[in-house]
Amino acid sequence: MTSASRAGRPKASSREPLAEAACELFLGRGYASTSVADITQRAGVSRSSFFNYFSSKSDVLWSGLDDRIGRAVDDLVAVPEDRDGREVRRILSALVEDFAPDSLALAMNNSSALGLDAELE
Repeated sequence: MTSASRAGRPKASSREPLAEAACELFLGRGYASTSVADITQRAGVSRSSFFNYFSSKSDVLWSGLDDRIGRAVDDLVAVPEDRDGREVRRILSALVEDFAPDSLALAMNNSSALGLDAELE
Protein backbone atom coordinates (compact mmCIF):
# COMPACT_ATOMS: atom_id res chain seq x y z
CA MET A 1 0.00 0.00 0.00
CA THR A 2 1.44 3.36 -0.92
CA SER A 3 1.25 6.37 1.31
CA ALA A 4 -1.03 8.08 -1.23
CA SER A 5 -3.70 5.43 -0.66
CA ARG A 6 -3.61 5.62 3.13
CA ALA A 7 -6.47 7.23 4.94
CA GLY A 8 -5.91 9.82 7.65
CA ARG A 9 -2.72 11.66 8.46
CA PRO A 10 0.39 10.68 6.54
CA LYS A 11 3.10 8.83 8.42
CA ALA A 12 6.01 11.02 9.59
CA SER A 13 8.57 11.10 6.81
CA SER A 14 11.43 10.58 9.21
CA ARG A 15 12.45 10.29 12.84
CA GLU A 16 12.96 14.03 13.17
CA PRO A 17 9.31 15.11 13.59
CA LEU A 18 8.85 12.46 16.27
CA ALA A 19 12.08 13.38 18.04
CA GLU A 20 11.15 17.06 17.90
CA ALA A 21 7.71 16.37 19.35
CA ALA A 22 9.25 14.23 22.08
CA CYS A 23 11.79 16.88 23.02
CA GLU A 24 9.13 19.58 23.19
CA LEU A 25 7.08 17.40 25.51
CA PHE A 26 10.09 16.37 27.62
CA LEU A 27 10.88 20.07 28.12
CA GLY A 28 7.28 20.97 28.92
CA ARG A 29 6.21 18.01 31.02
CA GLY A 30 9.39 16.17 31.90
CA TYR A 31 10.55 12.82 30.59
CA ALA A 32 8.70 10.62 33.08
CA SER A 33 5.39 12.44 32.53
CA THR A 34 5.54 12.08 28.74
CA SER A 35 4.11 8.93 27.18
CA VAL A 36 4.55 7.49 23.71
CA ALA A 37 0.87 8.36 23.15
CA ASP A 38 1.64 11.99 24.00
CA ILE A 39 4.49 12.01 21.50
CA THR A 40 2.46 10.45 18.70
CA GLN A 41 -0.42 12.83 19.33
CA ARG A 42 1.91 15.86 19.20
CA ALA A 43 3.55 14.57 16.01
CA GLY A 44 0.20 13.65 14.46
CA VAL A 45 1.09 10.04 13.75
CA SER A 46 -0.05 6.64 14.95
CA ARG A 47 1.58 4.58 17.69
CA SER A 48 2.73 2.08 15.08
CA SER A 49 4.45 4.89 13.18
CA PHE A 50 6.37 5.76 16.33
CA PHE A 51 7.52 2.16 16.66
CA ASN A 52 8.61 2.10 13.02
CA TYR A 53 11.34 4.52 14.05
CA PHE A 54 11.94 3.93 17.77
CA SER A 55 11.82 0.85 19.97
CA SER A 56 10.90 2.84 23.09
CA LYS A 57 10.59 6.33 24.51
CA SER A 58 14.23 6.23 25.65
CA ASP A 59 15.28 5.25 22.13
CA VAL A 60 14.30 8.80 21.08
CA LEU A 61 17.27 9.97 23.14
CA TRP A 62 19.81 7.32 22.17
CA SER A 63 19.03 6.20 18.61
CA GLY A 64 21.03 8.89 16.80
CA LEU A 65 24.14 8.10 18.78
CA ASP A 66 23.53 4.36 18.50
CA ASP A 67 23.24 4.66 14.70
CA ARG A 68 26.51 6.59 14.43
CA ILE A 69 28.35 4.12 16.67
CA GLY A 70 26.89 1.17 14.74
CA ARG A 71 28.12 2.57 11.42
CA ALA A 72 31.57 3.24 12.92
CA VAL A 73 31.82 -0.31 14.29
CA ASP A 74 30.79 -1.78 10.92
CA ASP A 75 33.40 0.37 9.17
CA LEU A 76 36.11 -0.53 11.71
CA VAL A 77 35.43 -4.25 11.36
CA ALA A 78 35.85 -3.95 7.59
CA VAL A 79 39.21 -2.11 7.77
CA PRO A 80 42.05 -4.15 6.37
CA GLU A 81 45.44 -3.99 8.07
CA ASP A 82 45.99 -0.32 8.90
CA ARG A 83 49.51 0.00 10.29
CA ASP A 84 49.58 3.78 10.36
CA GLY A 85 46.00 4.08 11.67
CA ARG A 86 44.95 6.47 8.91
CA GLU A 87 41.71 4.62 8.09
CA VAL A 88 40.81 4.14 11.76
CA ARG A 89 41.33 7.88 12.40
CA ARG A 90 39.11 8.68 9.39
CA ILE A 91 36.31 6.44 10.70
CA LEU A 92 36.51 7.82 14.23
CA SER A 93 36.60 11.40 12.94
CA ALA A 94 33.47 10.70 10.87
CA LEU A 95 31.76 9.51 14.07
CA VAL A 96 31.85 13.03 15.53
CA GLU A 97 31.89 15.18 12.37
CA ASP A 98 28.78 17.23 11.77
CA PHE A 99 27.32 15.98 15.03
CA ALA A 100 24.40 18.36 15.04
CA PRO A 101 22.46 19.02 18.21
CA ASP A 102 19.88 16.28 18.66
CA SER A 103 17.60 14.88 21.32
CA LEU A 104 20.52 13.36 23.26
CA ALA A 105 22.40 16.67 23.31
CA LEU A 106 19.23 18.43 24.45
CA ALA A 107 18.71 15.82 27.16
CA MET A 108 22.28 16.08 28.41
CA ASN A 109 22.20 19.88 28.52
CA ASN A 110 18.81 19.99 30.26
CA SER A 111 18.85 16.73 32.20
CA SER A 112 17.63 18.15 35.50
CA ALA A 113 14.84 20.23 33.96
CA LEU A 114 13.71 17.22 31.93
CA GLY A 115 13.90 14.86 34.89
CA LEU A 116 16.45 12.70 33.08
CA ASP A 117 19.35 12.52 35.52
CA ALA A 118 18.68 8.88 36.42
CA GLU A 119 17.95 7.85 32.82
CA LEU A 120 21.20 9.35 31.54
CA GLU A 121 23.25 7.79 34.33
